[in-house]
Amino acid sequence: MFRKSSLLYWSLALTIVLWAFHLAANTFYFYWTYWWYDWMMHFLAGLAGGLTTYWVLLHSGLWRRKSDRILLPVLVVFVCLMIVGITWEVFEYTNGITDFHEEVYTLDVIHDLMMDALGAITAVIIGMKRTFLKQNSSNTSL
Repeated sequence: MFRKSSLLYWSLALTIVLWAFHLAANTFYFYWTYWWYDWMMHFLAGLAGGLTTYWVLLHSGLWRRKSDRILLPVLVVFVCLMIVGITWEVFEYTNGITDFHEEVYTLDVIHDLMMDALGAITAVIIGMKRTFLKQNSSNTSL
């Protein structure tokens, strides 16, 4: 049971770290002091969200599709995380959370979505290693 849920535990731990970093950023103005802080947060959010999505769809048994195709989990997790990332950017824009002028804001959105995507792809790589290495080791032990 622990091995099957370990991706979910890692995702929970990353979410707690993300929350702590966000509290620190708001308290000490890290988002406005360090230009790279927002990118790091988007990467961590993509990683935590990607691990959660990978676990829910492919490890939990919720989605019973058994396939050795590598492209399927990559696309599913990537698309889910991009939907969340785009929704977040729309939320920021509509609520006036952004501080940038229009020219710089577009570049900021592109960087944020790239970091979300990088986090999601990293999560898929971690998840696939666990899934496919586990399948290969169980097939070779038979």
